Amino acid sequence: MPMAEAWPPSVGARVRPVETAQVAFSPEGDPVPLPGEGPTWARLRYALPSDGNDRREALVADVEEGEAESGGDARARHARASLVWNDGSEEDGVPLAFLGPAPVDDERSATEARMDVVVTRNERERERNVESAVTDADLSETRAAAASARGAFRFRRGEFAVAAAEYVEACAWLLSAVPREHVALVLPGDEKDWTLPPVKTFSREEPFPPRVGVGARVRVSGSDGASRLALVACVDSDDETCDVLFETASDGDDAEDEEDAVAFSRLRGASLVGFGVFDDETNEDEKKQKTTSRALETLVSVTLADALLNVARCHLRLASEASETSLGGGDAAAAAADAAAAASTSLRASTAAFFLRGKARGARRRFDDAARDLETALRLATNRLARRRASMTSTSSTDVDGLERDVAAIGAALRDTRAAAKARRRADRRLAAAILGHVQNEGVDLGLDPESDLARYGGARSARGFGRKEKDGSVPLGEVARVVGERVAGKRCVVS
Repeated sequence: MPMAEAWPPSVGARVRPVETAQVAFSPEGDPVPLPGEGPTWARLRYALPSDGNDRREALVADVEEGEAESGGDARARHARASLVWNDGSEEDGVPLAFLGPAPVDDERSATEARMDVVVTRNERERERNVESAVTDADLSETRAAAASARGAFRFRRGEFAVAAAEYVEACAWLLSAVPREHVALVLPGDEKDWTLPPVKTFSREEPFPPRVGVGARVRVSGSDGASRLALVACVDSDDETCDVLFETASDGDDAEDEEDAVAFSRLRGASLVGFGVFDDETNEDEKKQKTTSRALETLVSVTLADALLNVARCHLRLASEASETSLGGGDAAAAAADAAAAASTSLRASTAAFFLRGKARGARRRFDDAARDLETALRLATNRLARRRASMTSTSSTDVDGLERDVAAIGAALRDTRAAAKARRRADRRLAAAILGHVQNEGVDLGLDPESDLARYGGARSARGFGRKEKDGSVPLGEVARVVGERVAGKRCVVS
């Protein structure tokens, strides 16, 4: 495993810190990545390569082993280290949970070459031969596998922040295999959604038009942002549409098996760059190009999608961490988990992606969106379980047991989400009723329609609590906020 010094590190080892990207939030609570900070899912990552006189890399001077916490907590207190940074400064008591191994010499130049992720390959020639493409993809996949292995190791140790950084490193290596000139055809969304800092300015060029051929394997994006793998069955070049046959999903999706008149703009995939489908199977170069296309598509729609799910898992654990030593937890971690799961879903819809996105949105108190994702995950898992049971053999009983546990876990998460949503609505109604009751007691006229539910029941107390039952005369907090806001602004409002 590259960069796999024994961990915890020994005295004399070199380490690098995990850094947190700066993120702003909109009034609605949605993350707004700041310019140059990269996508939300990559908010925890390793510092950029050291220039030799900074605090991006350090030498371990001493290591203090962790001790068991009191109170019966099974987690151990994180070990700490004394560091000598590259700028000459010293620091004691740095938790090893927020440090990772520094790249070794044979990887340092490679890391520096790909640190722009998609926007990489400085001065790279526009046209690359097949051999270099294969070499780049193989190297990227090897580096990504090593980073993922380190991430899994740190995750098992409960060091979720550095595990997230390792998985982001894996995503960066996988993305570096995508030729920059074909980013718009291979990856969904905007290029900035996949680019980590530092971001350099490049001259903008006209994007390559998609070359859709019959038999091409593509990803078709839906209205919910999720993508499904499909094969092109028919092409209408004049209308720039095609008919597709969806591949049978391993997760048991029972959606339509085909779709007609799919716009080219909804398609993504390595086959669209022009070397995915060939009629002449005797040409060796074309065979190699087709193999390269398939490998790149697998790398993006499977390996990268799975790495993003691991990023989401790390941030979900951070979002639920109550420890004061946790890095990057709370709402920001929930937003990062949401973004990572959504990015994975945009590459390949799966039960795990919908489940993790639902959990993340529940943590962000977006209960309606969370319930929809969890319902989708439950449907996929239930269908997959039914199909596995229908084809069950004596050797596949273990798989069925695992799927049954998955269905139970998703169902429990969905029930918890619905219960949390109900409790939130009840609390909002009580608060809204209390606000309006106080306003009425003070004799303030909000200009409400006397026949409206808000005027009739908003401030009413009953023996059973504030307001009336939820389905009759409910008092939404958002409506109260609007009414009071308009009154404060000097406006008169009539609510029917």
